[in-house]
Parts: sequence; C-alpha cells; structure tokens
Amino acid sequence: MPAQLSYPGVYIEELPSGVRTITGVGTSVAAFVGAAPRGPIDKAVRLFSFADYERRFGGLAVDSEMGYAVRQFFQNGGTEAYAVRVVSSASTAETTLVSAGAVSVLKVQALDAGSAGNGIEVRVDHRSGIPGSTFNLAVIRASDNAAELYENLSMNSADSRYALDLVNGVSQLVKLTRLSNQAALDALPKGLASSDTLGDLATVLDANHNELRISVNGLPSVKVVIALPADIGAGTVNQKIESLCAAIQSKVRAQANSQAAYASFICERPSSTQTIRMLSGTTGEFSSVRVLPGQKNNASSVLKLGSAAGGLEVDAVAAIRPKPVPDPATLTSTVFASADLDTLPDATHTSLRISLDGYGPDVINLGDTPAAGANLAAKLASIAERLQAAVRALKPANPAYKQFSVSVLGGTQLQLATGTQGGASSLALTAAPLNSIAADLRLLAGAVTGQPVNLTLLGGDETPYGAANLYPAFIADRSTRKGLYALESVDLFNILCLPGITDTGVLMDAAAYCEERRAFFVIDSPPAAVTPEQMVAVVSGTDLPKSDHAAVYYPWLFIADPLKNGKLRLTPPSGTIAGLYARTDGDRGVWKAPAGTEASLVGVQALSHVLTDGENGSLNPLGVNCLRTFPVYGAVSWGARTLRGADQMTSEYKYVPVRRLALFLEESLYRGTQWVVFEPNDEPLWAQIRLNLGAFMNSLFRQGAFQGKTPREAYLVKCDRETTTQDDINRGVVNILVAFAPLKPAEFVVIKIQQLAGQIQV
Repeated sequence: MPAQLSYPGVYIEELPSGVRTITGVGTSVAAFVGAAPRGPIDKAVRLFSFADYERRFGGLAVDSEMGYAVRQFFQNGGTEAYAVRVVSSASTAETTLVSAGAVSVLKVQALDAGSAGNGIEVRVDHRSGIPGSTFNLAVIRASDNAAELYENLSMNSADSRYALDLVNGVSQLVKLTRLSNQAALDALPKGLASSDTLGDLATVLDANHNELRISVNGLPSVKVVIALPADIGAGTVNQKIESLCAAIQSKVRAQANSQAAYASFICERPSSTQTIRMLSGTTGEFSSVRVLPGQKNNASSVLKLGSAAGGLEVDAVAAIRPKPVPDPATLTSTVFASADLDTLPDATHTSLRISLDGYGPDVINLGDTPAAGANLAAKLASIAERLQAAVRALKPANPAYKQFSVSVLGGTQLQLATGTQGGASSLALTAAPLNSIAADLRLLAGAVTGQPVNLTLLGGDETPYGAANLYPAFIADRSTRKGLYALESVDLFNILCLPGITDTGVLMDAAAYCEERRAFFVIDSPPAAVTPEQMVAVVSGTDLPKSDHAAVYYPWLFIADPLKNGKLRLTPPSGTIAGLYARTDGDRGVWKAPAGTEASLVGVQALSHVLTDGENGSLNPLGVNCLRTFPVYGAVSWGARTLRGADQMTSEYKYVPVRRLALFLEESLYRGTQWVVFEPNDEPLWAQIRLNLGAFMNSLFRQGAFQGKTPREAYLVKCDRETTTQDDINRGVVNILVAFAPLKPAEFVVIKIQQLAGQIQV
C-alpha cells in the first residue's frame, strides 16, 4: 500500500515489477534401488560420486548389481544420484555396556541393520577430563578402517556432553540407548567432589589463595572466600580441615537462594583421611559438585579440589557410567586374612618385579614402613596407593604405566590393572631377587590373570531379496516409505534404475510411480532374453510396462570387474544408460536424444550379443533401444524410443527426448508457478503469468529446445479470458495453456543418389 501522506515533501515507494524468474529443474538426478553390502535400509542416501557410495554402502559386491550400476553412472557422466538399499528382512547388531556394578546401562546398536553391523568394536575408557564421572567412547569398524572417538561423555541428560546427544545423529556407525529407568535415576547417590590428601592448611592458604567457586547440580556457581585465619582455626591438621569444611558449608548454604542442592550442601572430612569432601544436597541423575577456580586469589589448586587440581569429582551418574572395555589386563590376588598386613611391609619384604604390555620386568620397592590403617581394608588401600604410585613413577610417558591402577576388591583383595586396553594389553608379576613381598601380597600362587576381550556388536542378520520375495521387498508399504517408496523423502529425481530387476510386477508398479513423480524409468532387458528373437517375444508380450515414461535397453554389457582383477562381468545396462542421459543433458540438453555415435558407453568392453542391422531393424520398430558396437566408435546407444515407441502405437511420446523434455517443462513450471496460488485472479495476474512463462520458454527456444524459426512457431503461452472463464474465476481456478513444438530425432537418414545425364544443348 502507498505510504500515508502526512507532511509536505517527497515520498519514495518501490513497486514490484511482476517478474518472477522460473529456473529449470535438474534433468539427470538418478535414483537406484537394489542390494548393497551395508548401509541404511529403505532410506534414500544422496550421492555425488562413487566414493560417496563406497563410504555409505560399502562399494562393489559380487552379489550387488546396484554397486556396479552406480559406478557406471558416474563413469558415464552422472553427477548426482540417490541410492536405496533393499532387503527382505533384517535385524540389527547390538551389544550392552555395563557399569562397574555389572548393571546394564547403555545399549549400542549398529546404525545400519543387517550383518554388516556385526564386528563393530566398542571401546570405553575413563581417561577423560573428569575421570571420576565422564568417559570416552571409541567405535571401530575394521572392515573399512572406519573409526569414531567421542570424548568426555556424561550419562547426565542435562549435561552439554550427554552421550546420547553427542553420538546419536552424528555417528555413522552406531546409535546409543540409555537403559536406566526413571526410578533407577532417582535413586542415584549424591554427587561429590573430594580433594587429594592435604597437609597443614596454614602453609597453603594465604591472602593470595583464599577464594574458590562451587557449582552444585549444574546450577550457577557460588563464590566462597575463606577468612584467614578464622576459618581454619587451630589445632591438628585434621582439626584445621574440619574447621575449613564447616566454614565452606556455612558460606555455601548462606547463598542457597531456595535451591535445595545448596541449602543441604555438605562439606566434611571423611574419617581416617586428610581430605575435603563436598556432597550435593540432593540425590538423583542431576546431582553433582564442581569446584572451580576462584576469579582471583584462587585456592582450589592448593586445596587440591577439582579434577584439574588432582581432586576427584564423582557425579551421581558415575554409578551408571559404562565400565572400561575391553578390560585391561588384570591380576587379582587371593583373599587376605585379617592379620596378614599387620607388620608388612618390613625390612625383608619390600620389593617385587612387574612387567606391563611386554615392557620390563622392573623391580619396584614399596619401602619398609608397615601399611597404615585401622583394619584390613584400610591397610590394603594403603598398599594399593603405594604400589600404584611406584609403578607409575617407573615410566611416566608410557600409557601402560602412566594409567596403571591398583584397587581393593571387597576389602579383602588387590587387583592390579595395566593402563592400556585391547589385545596388546598384558600384565605379569614375579618375585624380586631380594626382599620379595610378592607372595605376601597374594600375587603369586592362586592369583588370577584377566586377559582383555574386545567387545563387538553381534546379532545382525538379513534375508536378501530373491525371486520368491522380490515384489514385497521393492513394492513395500508406501505409508512407511520402504522399498521403492523410500524415494518419497527425495524432493526431485528424474531417472529411476532398478539394476537387474526384471520382475513384471515390480516394473509395472515402478513405471506407475515414475508417472506420478514425473520421472523416467530406464529398464534392463530380461537376462533370459539373450537373442533378438527372445527379446522380440518379451517386448511383444506383457512382460514390460507399456508406458511412455519408460524405455528398455538391450542387450546386457560386459565391464571390467575390479573385484576379480579386471575379469569381464556381465551387468545390466541401466546404470550406464542413466550416466549417458546425464552426460547428454549436460553437453547438449534434455531435448537431444541420448543415442548416436557420440553416445559412447564408457567402461563397456563388450556386449552380450552383437547385433546386426537386420536384428536391430526387428527390435527398433517395437520400441526396444539397442546397444551396438561399431568400428572406431566402440559401444554406443543406438535407440531413443519409449516403451510406447512401437510404430503401431503412434504415440505422441514415441521418443525419449520428447518425453523427457515434457517432464522437464512440467516439473519446472509446476515449481515456478507456486507463487500464483492465492493471488487475485484477474488480468494483472494473467499478464504476469504470460510474462514469466514466456520468458522461460523463450530462453529454451534460444538454446534450441524447440522446432521453428521464430518463437511463435516454437511455443505458445496463453492465459486470458479465453482460458479462464468467469466460472473458473468463481471456483478459484486459473487455466494456463503452454504448448511447444518438440524436436524429433532423425532416426532414418535417407540419401538419394542419382546419375546426371549428359547435358543436351538445345
């Protein structure tokens, strides 16, 4: 609407020109449906090269004609395609990851159903940014060296590193499912943060180290400023830690602001330790404690709080975190009696020899100070700490030693584990030459060695389609978009190929679907039709759809098979012909017949039957497009008729280029006139329609798409009172008439030769 004129002056208005450019759609986007070694089932995958097909579907396979057809398509000039993998039925390979408590917590399924998912290896380790809570997941498919690594994953659905969010939809190999139900999540323990062992706080806390931040349950952090010396008090080391814990707890709770996680926050010194432990005030999936550096005068580092400072942060979901797999090589002692460590180590029981992953053996010394602790479990923990530290110090740059761990099982056993995973992981322990303590630590006689076992996905299976189930596999339930109807998710395709599929029922339905989608169907001749006489019988009967949206090509081709060192393989021609269509469209236009001496078939080394002119002459009038071999030119396409191209049918869409040009016009005009809907249906609209459609048709005329010397002879665009009556207007209808004069291929070139008689002078 014009601007409202309210003050004297100059007003500027922009007026629409009514020009809406119509862009011609692509004409050579091919769709292939068939078998493949792997890949998604009943899902159309977009391809821009054969390398894309290899990555997604596994490349060539002896029992897959689709792979060879796609390869031929791109070799012959194709640039864009879709591929749909079809099977009769399939199950998905999977495995289950368990927690340290042997509870199933995470299901890992192959992304693609079928046997191709079997053997995908899954590895888990806890060498992450927050070792007490998060984990790393590696997925490996050895068959094509595909590997994916996801680091610092959490089982907390509110975390930005939530495992399912980071893997599902991103991974090309697997998808994850969390197995814990809501009741199990609600019952998870409180998240905690714990420091490493501390000394005298008075020596580490000062005016430059008195501030830290604490975040509970992922909520905004609160700042804690330690008042010195009041908050650490006086007395023993333990008393100072307890005083500081009480001060931190009080300061955090004072900033709770109605948040239960902060209002019930706990900071304490666990008995028999010199550490600080912080607990969230609530339980459940989201329970966690994070200690962050202070914005200035940071104290978290000197208090050894936070993962970065050597502390431990264990979220509630650490209880449902998958344990490391494959397990590292382990050595588990026999059970200790309650008094076994009362006096050990001592001066004559200090050393043992250990070898990790084939390195060593190295002698380590645990010292002669007896294990500290009030009971067996505490003494075992003391020995475990010493042994772990001594081994790690041997080769700190070697992962097997750097990540070496010793844990206490049930308060009565020691378990040693190398720091690496996989088949190369190993652990061996022997008595030291002098002052050996190996036998006293129950690590020799009766000790159990655990070897790593790779965890792989299993259970994937598939039933390929065959003669008995061909129709249900290809023409499946349209509502669920299976089989051929997986192409429902594709916005545009122009050429359909079902490589090697010659079942009459499938061909009939596929041809009908092409008519619906304004696409062209390239059909392979039946492999049983070896001779021209057999092909005449096929095309004369009811085996092929009599559709002008389809064309059949005969005979089959021989190409070099890379899987058999170049040995010739008999393959259907549809993929090669689809590539020829694409090359011809790009070089000359969709109105040029994809046939003739320039229609060479790249990669074709021979034909299954070499046709003579007479045999070609028996097939061409019936609408069969023959593939021929000529000296110099090699293998070429020598026909351009649709399956309604038989002379007796007298179809106006007898020729492939005429039908494909019409489909191109229909699709382009359908998409280019969407703006017309709901516009005022009167002469201004009709004028815009004539302008825009006329400009589009004229551009095609100038490219040589139509017959005629002038635009008037070549095409017609009519939209006025004659095409759209008042009754049409009342019903909301606008009628547009677009007519064109197609170019027809010169199938028969007749050259007349005549001798001239001598000139008679009169």
